[in-house]
Amino acid sequence: MLKSKILVVDDNEDVRVLVKKILDPSYTVEAVASAEECLEKAWEFKPNLIILDIMLEDSSGYELCSQLKSNEELKNVPVIFLSAKTGSNSRITGYKLGAVHYLEKPFEPEELREVANTVLRNLKVDTQLEVVDYNDISLNIPSQEVLIKGEKIHFTSSEFKIIHLLLKNAQRVLSREKILNHIAPGNDRVNDRMIDTYISSIRRKIRPSNFAIKSVYGEGYKIVSL
Repeated sequence: MLKSKILVVDDNEDVRVLVKKILDPSYTVEAVASAEECLEKAWEFKPNLIILDIMLEDSSGYELCSQLKSNEELKNVPVIFLSAKTGSNSRITGYKLGAVHYLEKPFEPEELREVANTVLRNLKVDTQLEVVDYNDISLNIPSQEVLIKGEKIHFTSSEFKIIHLLLKNAQRVLSREKILNHIAPGNDRVNDRMIDTYISSIRRKIRPSNFAIKSVYGEGYKIVSL
């Protein structure tokens, strides 16, 4: 059975060595030190997951993440940020750019291992079905494309995960915590504001459809047919 491939991007050699040591037994891991090397290696290596430092010598990790997400070949590769930058603003910025998780340095090896395991496991489950139709909303799982009444609407990676989760659980109330755990498994330090921001954006995007997202006071959100 082929191992999933992970690309680590960090300008600190000690961190690169540590992350490879943590993940190597289970995955095929490559590590590079710069944004330029990342873009070259990503094309060649075709990783299933990228673990990305924010403060690189030749670029911001945020900027690099944007470049990856704007590339047709790489946009669906999940990104985990690994950074010494702390605080909810840094994490929220990362998630808005499409990252699936944000770990602060210093990190626990077991936490990094479990986050990587969960992200890659979810990726395998979601790609078993190629295209899923929900009335007039169609989701292409591998490409993360959304068609609403036949028209392609752009969703960020996190927005796609949320709309997929809501549609799979139509009529059921999902707590903010459940949604957070779906897009950022294991991270209990993310501010709930992020979910509210995503939901507002998704509401606008699905307005032409026969679905609407309802707020349930004190509970969370659910998607309903109109």
